[in-house]
Amino acid sequence: MLYKFTNTNKYGNLRHRIIYRPNGEGFKFNPKGFGPFVNVQPFKYEYKGEMLPPSLFTDQQGQKYIVPSWQKVLPETTLEDINWVKPKPKKVKPQKNEFKFESKSDPGHFYNVTVIGEKVDCTCSGKWRAKDRQCRHMKDVKKQLGI
Repeated sequence: MLYKFTNTNKYGNLRHRIIYRPNGEGFKFNPKGFGPFVNVQPFKYEYKGEMLPPSLFTDQQGQKYIVPSWQKVLPETTLEDINWVKPKPKKVKPQKNEFKFESKSDPGHFYNVTVIGEKVDCTCSGKWRAKDRQCRHMKDVKKQLGI
């Protein structure tokens, strides 16, 4: 198990060390060379990755890393010593806009143009007659919004 050991140096500044102790072995404190003791607490490395889970890699010199972030860790580190922090997915709601156009051939009758994200749709029959399936209402709205 990994521990974060905190002590002060001869100038009174805090120092932090990550120390390995096998399970079942209590933490023994030897003040020689460490300076005045401040704190000991369990420690886990943090890995922030969206898709790939953390894994460990040991190079030819015996150095161990968390991959794919290539964070250097103690040689005794196991996967249980790594806390995988998965970012929460951001939910983006597409903005919905509605526009009304009055019919020139049938005054008092309105057509609705709906815009969701970059998708534009109209309730008039003109969109079905147009070759590109874009009626004049849709083209006007796209021009107005700069789409």
